[in-house]
Amino acid sequence: MSENNHALSPPRVTVIADIESNAQALVDRVFKPAGIHAWMVSAAAPPPDVLVVDVTQLRGDPLRGLRILRSNGEEAPAIVLAAHLSHTRLRDLFRLGVRDFLLKPYRPAELCQAVQELCEVHSAETNTQILSRRLDVMREQARLRSEEIRVLSEIGRVVVSLGDLDSILRRVVEAATFVTDAEEASIYLAEPGTDELVLRASKQAGERHATLKHLRVDNTVIGEIMTTGKPFLHQPSPKDGPIKVQTGFLVQSLIKVPIRASSKIIGVLGIYNRLTPRTFTNHHLTLLNALAHWAGVALEHAELLRQAESAVPAGVPITAAPLKLIDGIDQAIETLEPLLNGSMGQVSEAQYQELRTLRNHLQELRSLPTATLHPEEAKEMIDLPGVLDQVVNELRLTATRRGLDLITEHGPTIPLFRGDRGRTKRVIETLVSAAIRRTTQGRIVLEAHRFEVQDSQSDSLPLPENLYPLDGIWAAIRVSDTSPGLSPDTIRALTINDTDPSSGQMGPGLSMGEIRMIVESMGGILWYEQTPASTTITFALPIT
Repeated sequence: MSENNHALSPPRVTVIADIESNAQALVDRVFKPAGIHAWMVSAAAPPPDVLVVDVTQLRGDPLRGLRILRSNGEEAPAIVLAAHLSHTRLRDLFRLGVRDFLLKPYRPAELCQAVQELCEVHSAETNTQILSRRLDVMREQARLRSEEIRVLSEIGRVVVSLGDLDSILRRVVEAATFVTDAEEASIYLAEPGTDELVLRASKQAGERHATLKHLRVDNTVIGEIMTTGKPFLHQPSPKDGPIKVQTGFLVQSLIKVPIRASSKIIGVLGIYNRLTPRTFTNHHLTLLNALAHWAGVALEHAELLRQAESAVPAGVPITAAPLKLIDGIDQAIETLEPLLNGSMGQVSEAQYQELRTLRNHLQELRSLPTATLHPEEAKEMIDLPGVLDQVVNELRLTATRRGLDLITEHGPTIPLFRGDRGRTKRVIETLVSAAIRRTTQGRIVLEAHRFEVQDSQSDSLPLPENLYPLDGIWAAIRVSDTSPGLSPDTIRALTINDTDPSSGQMGPGLSMGEIRMIVESMGGILWYEQTPASTTITFALPIT
């Protein structure tokens, strides 16, 4: 057979799958309708031009079927279909003659085109340049999928920890553009009592942060999603042109998905490409659905907190959290299930363990004791580890965008103590934000400590030689990073008493001189430590 005849004849495909029904579905529903001769592995099957390997289960050896065919002398190039494969298996793909890799979910037309292209280049390919480029693409795609899972997990932790509705709305639309690379995003909620749709927040192209809104809208697409609960996806159309989202707002492509709370649809989350005719894929739809689940949990959590606060008369002790929060935790756990059971694509063993740990932590929240305090007393008490966790949750997404890990470590239990919670939180926010800005790579570690001072000596936390705190029990927050170090102005502001309060400017917000004044006004102390490997600033307050 000549080369031209080979290129024009229908490709012959052998399908290998770790789940037999998947192989049969590919043969019957994808290849046969496209005119491609395809069959499952059998001794009577003719020699194939291409092998298609469908991987669903990552445990064990997902490439075992391909390995057996290679050991029997089969040399046809292979295409692997999988939601995720770890980096360690890339060498196996190379050795087993895998020439292409499609990430699930994919379109049938994409698979058929990949088979056709592989048949065309196979006979003429004389070097490994094409394969090398495709391996690079595979490696990058695998890295992106892993990063998406990590970012979604981090976003979930941040969003469900917030109790303020406005903060949740901002974070959700910002996260939607981040994980899908969309130009713009918006969130619509049903107005309580009237069920009228209201645009509550949006992030527009070119803006760094989302803005809050309160605009009533009358949109048939959003109304249909609220009624049916089905997502809506629109791709760029040269024939029909842009689609109208609302008056004066035309977009090239969009995805809108419902937001549910307690199985009830309470809003719609949407992403848009308004300026460029870029398409959205089913993978983007999957990501947006996952984020909408987190949003529903967070919005319900915020509503429960609001109801609990408004339902408590003055002078009656209040609980730290409403008992109905357990329902919100259950929904948070449910949003993790698609990632754990593989319905949103397979994850690596390490990622599986991380997600399972997160789910276990949520489940453990059920058993946490709830402290009660008089409303006036509660305003005067500081939960320092809680303040630290709140700051971390608010800044974690900023750190993630800069490629930094934000890690929290808690030492011995720190009891509640009297103080100014607002100023304490402001100090920690400023120290952590400054660490994020000056650190270009690596991680930032935040530690909560409790230590006792007697005769100006600490029992556990090392103190600088020139620092003499009062005797008693102290609580401290240490902010350590892998930056090159502090600026000379910052060091002077930390160590010299008569420095200008505005010295040691660390970016937007308060200077180190101003932070030091706030800390000292609360009876606290600040000090720093520097090594070639890290920079640490410690903020300590007396608690007895």
